[in-house]
Amino acid sequence: MATNAYPVESVGEAFLVLMKRRGVDHFFVNAGTDSASLVEAYARQPSSGLDFPNPVVCTHENLAVGMAHGYTMVTGRPQAVMLHVSVGAANAVCALMNAARDNIPMLFTAGRTPLFEQGRRGARNVPIHWAQEMFDQAGMVREIVKWDYELRDGTVNLEDIVDRALAVTSAPPQGPVYLTLPREVLATEMRELVLERETLAVPSEPAPDPRAVEQLAAMIATAEFPVIATATAGRRPSDVPVLAALCDAHGIGVVETHARFLGLPSSHPMHLGIALKPHFPKADLIIVLEADVPWMPSVDGGPRAGCKVVNAGVDPLFSQYPVRGFGGQLAITATTTTLLPALAAALGAKSAGAEARRERIMAASRAMREGRAARIAALKAAPRMNKDWMNICLNDAKPADATVVNEYWSTRGLLDCEAPGSFFHHPPAAGLGWGMPAALGVQMAQPGRTVIATLGDGAYMFANPAACHQVAAAMELPLLTILCNNARWHAVQNAAQTLYPDGHASKHATPVPLADLSPTPAFEKYAEASGGYGEVVSDPMALPGAIERALRVVREEKRQALLNVLSA
Repeated sequence: MATNAYPVESVGEAFLVLMKRRGVDHFFVNAGTDSASLVEAYARQPSSGLDFPNPVVCTHENLAVGMAHGYTMVTGRPQAVMLHVSVGAANAVCALMNAARDNIPMLFTAGRTPLFEQGRRGARNVPIHWAQEMFDQAGMVREIVKWDYELRDGTVNLEDIVDRALAVTSAPPQGPVYLTLPREVLATEMRELVLERETLAVPSEPAPDPRAVEQLAAMIATAEFPVIATATAGRRPSDVPVLAALCDAHGIGVVETHARFLGLPSSHPMHLGIALKPHFPKADLIIVLEADVPWMPSVDGGPRAGCKVVNAGVDPLFSQYPVRGFGGQLAITATTTTLLPALAAALGAKSAGAEARRERIMAASRAMREGRAARIAALKAAPRMNKDWMNICLNDAKPADATVVNEYWSTRGLLDCEAPGSFFHHPPAAGLGWGMPAALGVQMAQPGRTVIATLGDGAYMFANPAACHQVAAAMELPLLTILCNNARWHAVQNAAQTLYPDGHASKHATPVPLADLSPTPAFEKYAEASGGYGEVVSDPMALPGAIERALRVVREEKRQALLNVLSA
């Protein structure tokens, strides 16, 4: 038998072999009647000796997609998800939109109600096989995936279809793809999978137009206070030191605006914080680098008159957003990885003024840090259990190697993060329930590191916490989850009060109508029910000790832990 041939019994089994050969590490599954051939393949694996992706059984669809999302945030490698037909795919739309807006590559698959009523292996044999069928199942997700297709006959073109799916999901701009897998197709008998190729060809990253790079370099060289505004420049960890060196050498400030990946270490002298608004009076050049919303015009105003704006990124116009302004004098199509070295080379001969720019940026950075220190000192003098205090306590306690996955209360404005890949923020779509599943995926990808999920009570409930804690126990993932439990939808309350600052909601006792989540459950019991450590904290002075106890559990006992922090 040729080395590229594998003895299999079904298309489903061949599908698992092919995914593993193409670098898929984990198969995040919420199974159903359509998974029968995959169940059979895994049951036969001890005797077949075939190599499959590691199966991760997830008891909710958002958990499956969120874990795949988190794993890929760290590794960069697309993973596979398999859900149960129409109803499973429908349950995952929220999580899938998070992945799409966060440019996460993913092979998202779902079974399909059996095509036939009889006459084929896998034909309909339970009542739900009629009721679950849709005329266009893929239509539910077509707007938020890059590509969708249905596998028609895996004995003929399985390799072509899977390879195309993986190539499309990995091609810039990255994003999930959707493949529907009918039950009869997966169950089709197949004796041998013969692979025609050993490697997967993915298109190269877009390189910037040299003329546009020269134009940007000239803008920087003549600017007095240039600022890079970025949300995801640190998506690839190796880009972080390149950005740091570029900004240091040429006097360019960096604002991590709504940043989802760490782009610059907190201690870097060119770091200007997490908001552009304070720098609008001085900035005369703003380079929007992979940032979908660099500022909010209705809240922040905008750049001063004469300030030039440049949009740069793999899709600098964010063409999948129906409406988005932030136009400027120049737009450059490139990845951060291809743009930064090209810009550094172009700036090499244009260093005049760099020292003066550096001094101005450093002065603004020092002023920002002094304001931060005063904010921290005031709260330490009179502690109150709020988000700022929680950030201060976490910042003091977290290990140097910790990774924080945030869906609500932690902020780079108070949290010192130095290493690339040490901080992740929720996707811009903000589909609730992302944080804990993503943190579990991050923990899978970083088994030796401390991973901390910082969530609100609402985000935690949306994550289907019983399912999350169960998989943490099953996969032995010692995740630390810290909840800011204020018993309300803060976003709902804030929206009403800011839209109607003099209205009834602003004068209403909090929580306002439609924002009240009381009474909240004893969330710490969820962790305890799955063998973890749980603790409720209400006294601000008790929070540091509680964090230390929880860290000992996850680091020494290798168990999951949850702190239910009752906050104002």
